[in-house]
Amino acid sequence: MKLKITFCAFLFCCMSHAQAQNTAQSLVNHINQMFVAKSADTLKSQLSSDFSVAAYTMPSAFNLLKTIAKRYACDSLQLKASNKQGDGFKLTVVPFSKGKAGKPGFLFTNSTYQILYADIFDQLYGMNRYKPALLRVKIPFEEENGSIILNVKVNGDAKPLRLLFDTGADGMAITKTLADEVGIKATRQQNTSVVGGNMQISVSEGNTIQLDTFVIKNQSFAIFPEMHKDADGIIGNSIAKNYITKVDFDKKELSLYDFGVYEYQDKGISVPVTVPSGVFIIPGDVTVTPEQTHTGNFVFDTGAGYNLICFRPFVKKNKLLVSGFKPEYNGSTTSMGMSTPTYSGRASAFSFAKMPPLSNFPITLMAGGGQSENWNPGFDGSIGIRTISRYNFTINLQEKEIHFVPNKTFNYPNDFALGGYLFGFGQDGKLRVLGLIAGGENATLKAGQLITGINGVAASTLIGNIKKMNEILSIPKGTALKIVSTLNGNTQTNTITR
Repeated sequence: MKLKITFCAFLFCCMSHAQAQNTAQSLVNHINQMFVAKSADTLKSQLSSDFSVAAYTMPSAFNLLKTIAKRYACDSLQLKASNKQGDGFKLTVVPFSKGKAGKPGFLFTNSTYQILYADIFDQLYGMNRYKPALLRVKIPFEEENGSIILNVKVNGDAKPLRLLFDTGADGMAITKTLADEVGIKATRQQNTSVVGGNMQISVSEGNTIQLDTFVIKNQSFAIFPEMHKDADGIIGNSIAKNYITKVDFDKKELSLYDFGVYEYQDKGISVPVTVPSGVFIIPGDVTVTPEQTHTGNFVFDTGAGYNLICFRPFVKKNKLLVSGFKPEYNGSTTSMGMSTPTYSGRASAFSFAKMPPLSNFPITLMAGGGQSENWNPGFDGSIGIRTISRYNFTINLQEKEIHFVPNKTFNYPNDFALGGYLFGFGQDGKLRVLGLIAGGENATLKAGQLITGINGVAASTLIGNIKKMNEILSIPKGTALKIVSTLNGNTQTNTITR
């Protein structure tokens, strides 16, 4: 009886292996049909929802596959082996062009033989997963309220431009005035999405940029009527789509590595990221009131000056403005000249995917009105630099993740609103006015002004004493507060009303 059971198990194993080989061969046949038809549509049902090409995930990855189907110099693939790997399979294939065999490559699938990625496709877009991830350049950056400012030269011009590193933008952008000044010429027009709506812009193609000693060719600039007032323009996530990108706020340094075998230098937590439509999306959980948590997908946006904003569709769907949320002030968010009304206050907690929750978290909820009421960007909100800058992070799109390591600012108090002003601690540990909010029209304090004390409590005490900070924030509304600050080296005392 024992021999019979063993033989049956052996027979079942052989049959399973044969079935697996047949399924693998069927998948390769579908790919070959794609090459014959020069259309990716024939392969669509064989793609996993997690299918990617290089840095891009669905649906952008499918658009790249369409280009590959039409232009890739390959007549067919030949299956050499199929092996179990993790929860899926690794298929070894040989590409053939005009009867000549090329270098073997690999297809990786899920458990049902739907394609996750193919290294022969990834390499067409600059991603080689098997070479060491070599350091290309370390670039110093300026930091302003957490924002990353890079000095960039364009088309050999001697004048460096101060560009905001903005992962919420799918490319680079500059104002029309400055584009005219440095000779960046528009080559086409296109419609683009900004926070709260859409607008028509000009685009300049084929530019060369220089970051420190590192040169990147064939770059495009979007040309907008107006932009971020503290920078000449933005440099978007095109860098991170081509290089493993590490940002170290403690050293004020941005490092670029080739895609390849890479080990994180600091212990932290990696969060999954997708690139469905040009920008980086990570999962998050918003707990506005302790009773209910809402899961959403959020833009990882180093170009946004806030902590977190939830976009109108997400706010409306989950009734966030009428679920016990207590706004501290109202205002607006402006993106490329598009203004949208907002309400800001505190959420009970927020967390990126599996990261530890951040409590008593500053949040902005987008209200209705104008284009925002019907605007649907396809994601639920945006995580801004005031939150992101609490971490050193590495964007690794080869592994589809962002690796977070808390930096020296992680335990600093959250930004807070008092008397028509928004205050916050910077990377240097100093308390500053971040900006004016509703009610601050007749302002005596200016954005960027250094605050040394509030109501007799030194800012250097507030940064490390949660009890003192909570006492300040608990002062009843209508109370007069004494603010000691410095401006242009001079100490001044002002009174604001809580």
